[in-house]
Amino acid sequence: MTKHHPSPMSSSLDAAWIDRPHAGWVRMEGADRLDLLQRLTTNDLTPLREGKGLQTVLLTEKARIIDVLTVLEFGTHTMLITSMQPPTPVISWLKKYIIMDDVRLRDASSAVHMLEVMGPRSSEAVHQLTGVGVAELAGCAKTDWIQHGEITVVRMPSSLEVSYWLIAAPEHLAPLREALINAADHLPQLTNEQDTTLRVRSGMGAIGHEWTEAYNPLEAGLLHLTNFAKGCYIGQEVVARLDSYNKVKQRVMGFSADTPIAEGDAILAADAIVGVLTTVVAVGGTWKALGYIRGEHATAGATIHIQHDDRSLVPATIHQLPFEA
Repeated sequence: MTKHHPSPMSSSLDAAWIDRPHAGWVRMEGADRLDLLQRLTTNDLTPLREGKGLQTVLLTEKARIIDVLTVLEFGTHTMLITSMQPPTPVISWLKKYIIMDDVRLRDASSAVHMLEVMGPRSSEAVHQLTGVGVAELAGCAKTDWIQHGEITVVRMPSSLEVSYWLIAAPEHLAPLREALINAADHLPQLTNEQDTTLRVRSGMGAIGHEWTEAYNPLEAGLLHLTNFAKGCYIGQEVVARLDSYNKVKQRVMGFSADTPIAEGDAILAADAIVGVLTTVVAVGGTWKALGYIRGEHATAGATIHIQHDDRSLVPATIHQLPFEA
């Protein structure tokens, strides 16, 4: 059957899916596992209970982003979905702070396959596919048994309104993936380019692009994952100072241009470098991008210039995120 791919700019898909081979899967055991994460990440994990999940940001001492983690509590253990595979930087950073704590970490990424079903009707698609009722999930993990074995379904933030990740052993997920391929006429598989385009349109960051140790969570638009009422955590003093004294110097914004631009291009204002592009996609005859720009220049609708190929200055428009449809 010939696959039908949606338009890269489509944000009104009923449902679509994509493999997530670059995500990591880390198992945490021990009585102090959540206490450790509470001391090392930005969100408040104290309400986390079995069958629940949330996202949080792992920071350096200088409040720079190591990764955005999805924490899933299973009662006897905790699983982390990392943005990177292998998740070595995350595991190494966590181990650095295990002293007398009862915490054991293991990279379990090779034991699972992950894919994402996204879009307004993704809950219906997942239910039809797996038999698992997911309509009531709100950012939580749910483990259930289906015909092909055990599968974990996780509702996640998405560039297409709603998203569910399916996580299982490769042999258990293979029949579901085959069913998705066979349903290409009404449940298309996204290409990586289409997925990135949807991500840029929605203003979602990604590891190695908007999420790196060059930036802090307030600059990266991750305020919703930062709890200012919780106790101390690594990087907390820097985050609190940036917030209290309004010292966030740059922020993620959207950019569009009618001629080519590229990731890493400098953003200029009055001939001075005031930012950098972090993700760029070509959409029809235009280019859309995410990038960091200094706060005093982050005005939606304003025109700035992009230095492309060290030669040409490309005029570009600044956009508030998400981009308008």
